[in-house]
Amino acid sequence: MIYYELKIESSEETIEINEPNMINFADISLDTLNDDAQKKSNAILARMSVKGKIEASINDALIKISEWTRDLKEATTYRKVTLTVKSDNSGVILRTYEIPDMFVCDYREVYGAPENEDGTYFVLKLTQKENQLKNFNTY
Repeated sequence: MIYYELKIESSEETIEINEPNMINFADISLDTLNDDAQKKSNAILARMSVKGKIEASINDALIKISEWTRDLKEATTYRKVTLTVKSDNSGVILRTYEIPDMFVCDYREVYGAPENEDGTYFVLKLTQKENQLKNFNTY
C-alpha cells in the first residue's frame, strides 16, 4: 500500500495531512498546453490532484484547504506544496515533489457518494503558476 503526506505552506500558515491512509490517490502531471507542440517551450503546466478521506482527524486541515480555495490575496493564493509518496508502512520514500506557486483549481467534498464511489471523500486539484516550472523539484 502507498502512503502520502501533503504539506501546503504560505507565509501565514502551514496545512498538513500526514496521518496514514487519509490520502488514497495522487496524480502529478507535467502537461504541455499545446498537444501539437513543435519544440520545447515554457507552455507546460505542473498539476497535482489528491483524493482522500474526510475524517475528524484531518478536519481542521480540510477546513483550511477550503478557506485557501476561496483566498484571493496575492500573498497567500500561491503556496508551496510538498507531496511525499511512501511505499507501505516501512516509511521508505519513493518520491517527494516540491512545487512552489501552486493554486487551487478545484476543491470538492463529497458526503455519502453514489454506489460506485468510495463513501465520503475530498478531491483537491492544484496547478502551478505559469512560468514557474524551473522551481519544480523531485527527490
